Amino acid sequence: MANHPVCKVSAAITLALGTLVLPAEWCFAQSQSTAAIEEIVVTSRYREEKLSEIPDSITPFTPEEIERYRIERINRVASLTPNLRFSDDQEVGVSTLVIRGVRQNRGTGQPPVSFRIDGVSATNNLLTTQELFDIESVDVLRGPQGALYGRNAIGGAILVSTKKPTVDPDYSLRVSAAEGEDFTFAGTASGSIGTTGALYRASLRLQDRKGQLRNAYLDNQYVDYKESAAFRGRVLFTPTEKLTVDLRGQYLDQDGGSGYFMPGSEGFLPLPPPAAPILFGNPTYEIQSNRIGESFVRSWETSAKIDYDLGWGTLTSITSYTDVDSGNDQDLDQTLVEAIDIIVIDESETIAQELRLASNSDDVLHWVAGVSYFAQDRFRSLATTFLGFPVPPAAQDLELEDFAAFGSVSYDMTDDLELTLAFRYDEETPKDTTQGRSATFTELQPKASLAYRFHEGLLAYVTVGKGFRAGGFNNLAPDSNFAPGFDEESLVSYEAGLKGTAFDGRMRAGLSLFRIDYDDQQYFLFDQTGTQANINVDKSEILGGELEITAVPTDALQINLGFGFTDSEIEEYEAVPGVLVPASAIVGRKVPGAPVWSLNLAMQHTKSLGNSMNLVSRFDYEHRDKTYWTLDNLDTQPAYDLTNLSFALENERWSARLYVNNLFDEQYIEWFFAARFIGLPADIAWPSKPRQVGLEYSIRF
Repeated sequence: MANHPVCKVSAAITLALGTLVLPAEWCFAQSQSTAAIEEIVVTSRYREEKLSEIPDSITPFTPEEIERYRIERINRVASLTPNLRFSDDQEVGVSTLVIRGVRQNRGTGQPPVSFRIDGVSATNNLLTTQELFDIESVDVLRGPQGALYGRNAIGGAILVSTKKPTVDPDYSLRVSAAEGEDFTFAGTASGSIGTTGALYRASLRLQDRKGQLRNAYLDNQYVDYKESAAFRGRVLFTPTEKLTVDLRGQYLDQDGGSGYFMPGSEGFLPLPPPAAPILFGNPTYEIQSNRIGESFVRSWETSAKIDYDLGWGTLTSITSYTDVDSGNDQDLDQTLVEAIDIIVIDESETIAQELRLASNSDDVLHWVAGVSYFAQDRFRSLATTFLGFPVPPAAQDLELEDFAAFGSVSYDMTDDLELTLAFRYDEETPKDTTQGRSATFTELQPKASLAYRFHEGLLAYVTVGKGFRAGGFNNLAPDSNFAPGFDEESLVSYEAGLKGTAFDGRMRAGLSLFRIDYDDQQYFLFDQTGTQANINVDKSEILGGELEITAVPTDALQINLGFGFTDSEIEEYEAVPGVLVPASAIVGRKVPGAPVWSLNLAMQHTKSLGNSMNLVSRFDYEHRDKTYWTLDNLDTQPAYDLTNLSFALENERWSARLYVNNLFDEQYIEWFFAARFIGLPADIAWPSKPRQVGLEYSIRF
């Protein structure tokens, strides 16, 4: 059996662990190992189901994986999930997320996923960058999920669950120190509140980072500094056997660097006629802003989740209120010249209410039905100065309301065949009181899937679903050429998948292939006036797929493999005001924003040291292939590779971990804006994070 192909592949993989090499003779077919992958139960359809029985492409993260992968933000989740890309760029709170080619809309735009924590939707796009701490699980669902997870779930959903309050007292501490004078402290406390029967959990996370990236032209000052504080309190009580009340409050406070883009080309100053543009020979791909940018995000969120068991069904009410304030002061041209500066103010208040009823029956019919309401008042101002002279600001006071009804029915047609039909109907109305404009966008989003179980542990499915994201109004400065508003976008996603387990539960795998027909896809752009705008691309097609494998070939070794790819084409595009590149340069090009393909490989080896002590060694590798940055595909990020290592001593109460992120100090571009699209003096590129070595210690009491 040693020459069996599986054995050869397994032996080659173990060589990557260096000193942790295992004998090449093992393989699944002959191993006497009793190791098996833990069965993952998810509630993505509002009932407990095995991951292998759900007709959706889902990447789950268990408590152990969250701990050992050191998942503290969504960017780490994205690095481990096929066809999901998350980029921090510009300031704290701002990010760009791409899932299966569906992009983030920045500014007052909306994300392409429903991002939920403990069932409560993150109602502001600035909250996707928040720290994740005291987390129980993370599930990434790909494909349209509007039927169950609400507005903006056009590309999928990211579901985060925090750890629940406990009956018995539970306390924990975590401290870490890393390069860049990056210090983190986190603590939790959980238990009963007197004799009331109520349970509580309080969690705190603090971070203070001096930084690793420097501006060589401003006395080598650090630009990527950050201070953050986050607190979450949760109270859970059951007044009766049928009634459960879950109250949650969370405060976030982040301060950090801003606008440390690097010029990707030589700069020029566009002067009004008859003067000619002034060229200046700024260095490229160096951080050189003539000021150290500053930014902040402060948010407060409260929510109440109430469940009432009716016997035949569960009635759930989720009410939330969110207040977010953010600001940004930066050099907008990112060159040595004092050309364009910008100050951003962003304030919003949001209330959201969801009411749903889900069946409790384990019979052949399962269903969910509900309604939701969302209301947001958001003010955003972008004030620029050009060559020291103030420019009238791009200001927008936007009121947004969304009413929706949704439902899903799953019917077991036979013991092995399940049909699921779902829908969501949205009516969203943005009102730009600054421009005196309003519009109403409505859409029915149906979804149907058919799943067939060949045998226990092997499921095939096909799914067709529609996704929708409402249009809106651009945050315009007086001299901007962009249109006042942008249209809604919609897509139809066709997916076929196969998932299951093998080798007595020691391998779990999932394969999915998809096609997306996209209408009026929204793209974010901005210009030197301070305007932030979304435009529409008429028609695109995206093809792709994902392969995920988890295996435990021996008691000591676990292997995770993920592969994702997309192939796309912009089929129709008409010239849009404000876009300086002609339509002929865009039609036929690839949809930008995500790697053409990506690969992630993780290996974890556990060696018992006796006395309940283990040495846990991890190797994480990620390959990102070419990424197209612009609609005309002229600017690209070449393929690159990232490697992380960690070694930990663990027992039931404490762990000590040494970790290295970006082991080989790979340099690449996180995000890119081309001057020909945005009218800035130069192309600008967001730098990657350098290698970071750190130590972490955690203990439970």
